[in-house]
Amino acid sequence: MRAAFCVLLIILLSCLVAGVTSAQEELDNAKSKLQLNAWVSAPTGYFNGKDGEGYFDLQRDFGFGNYVTFSGRGDWRFKRKHHLLFSASPVVSSRTTTINRTIDWQGQTFSAGGSVESTIRSLVFTPGYQWDFLRRRTIWVGLLVNVNLAYTDAKLKATGKVTGSGGSATATTQADGSLFAPLPALGPDFRWYPVSSSGRFYLEGALTGMSFFGYGNFVSGNAALGFPISHHWNARAGYLMGSRFKIYGSSGDIGIRLTQKRPVFGLEYHWGLR
Repeated sequence: MRAAFCVLLIILLSCLVAGVTSAQEELDNAKSKLQLNAWVSAPTGYFNGKDGEGYFDLQRDFGFGNYVTFSGRGDWRFKRKHHLLFSASPVVSSRTTTINRTIDWQGQTFSAGGSVESTIRSLVFTPGYQWDFLRRRTIWVGLLVNVNLAYTDAKLKATGKVTGSGGSATATTQADGSLFAPLPALGPDFRWYPVSSSGRFYLEGALTGMSFFGYGNFVSGNAALGFPISHHWNARAGYLMGSRFKIYGSSGDIGIRLTQKRPVFGLEYHWGLR
């Protein structure tokens, strides 16, 4: 009995050592990662008013151009093949332009030739879970499941002078519409170290999405190269489609089709060993 117990103990210790050795040999062996990215976004799309009445287009009506915003992502690998994730992508942009057509939106009329200020806010916060169903020394491939908590708000504002018998006064026309939607999505996520001898240069990417049938759809994706700059820091450069979603407004809600995408540059800090 004692001999059998000793043999079993040796086998268990051997498996444990082999597992630790295998984990140490993985080039991506960090327990936690934090990514901070700056990206140049050019929003495109349109906003429908409540009950589908009236709309405005970000590019054709207001000519939204490029502007710099940021995003961040935290990754806690609590088990060898299991991650808890949280990312945030807040986008706020404003533009004032002279519109070339009359816009009816949210019960307000903005006449052609007038100066209108448009402000767009798109706040997406995304908790998620990832399972690495393939994990080797130089590559891992995972299944990413998350919920995109998307809050989108649009505001149009025009200010002008009105002259009457009592003199002149300033009149303001303003319309505002917002929508909050939890948008689940799933898809593949990967990281590959093509130079196995260094283990620092990498290529990674992800693509998640889901169709909500008559309600709309959501897609988000990215691809990036990572370059080592110190033991715990990597520089990153790539392309980010922060979000592309279409939500058909139900009765009393606005409808949205909005895309945020452009090149991305950032840093990654990683620490701990799993």
